[in-house]
Amino acid sequence: AAPARKSPKKPAPRSPKKKLSKKARERRNRQIKRVTLALLGLIFYFSAQPGAVSYKVSETVMNTVQSGKAKAITPQWFSTTNLNVNVRKWAHVYIYCALGVSMAVTVHLWTVSLALWQRALLSAALCMLCAAGDELHQFFVPGRAMLLSDVGIDAMGFLPCIAAVFLCIRVYRGCRK
Repeated sequence: AAPARKSPKKPAPRSPKKKLSKKARERRNRQIKRVTLALLGLIFYFSAQPGAVSYKVSETVMNTVQSGKAKAITPQWFSTTNLNVNVRKWAHVYIYCALGVSMAVTVHLWTVSLALWQRALLSAALCMLCAAGDELHQFFVPGRAMLLSDVGIDAMGFLPCIAAVFLCIRVYRGCRK
């Protein structure tokens, strides 16, 4: 007699994800908005420092970068001879990268009536407005300068991050269907 075949085990059914209550969603949205506002406050704080103070902060960071393994996160794209310039410019990229992610998530959660691409454009426009406003603010700070190139460097931080956030949202939505 032939041995009886065992039927393959069926995977256990997935338990449906619990949906957040309206109150919990609103609390989460407020917390994310606070992160975005905190990043904007941090950018404003660093921009408000007079040139001499800002230079000393950059010098301290530069010395830390030179003495450690942090050189990998500050490649010499902006200046091959002046590490301080690199540190300052990479600081722009990193803080605006964080702002881009935070702004994208905030805009996504707060503008449910817009299409995904519209949310991405709104996020980018808001970050660009923040970057331009930051440079305008620096015009009035002693020892600082308003540089259009810094707005471009800021965009190097926020544009890829906004694109990544909305790409992840798009992929996640595709997987849910």
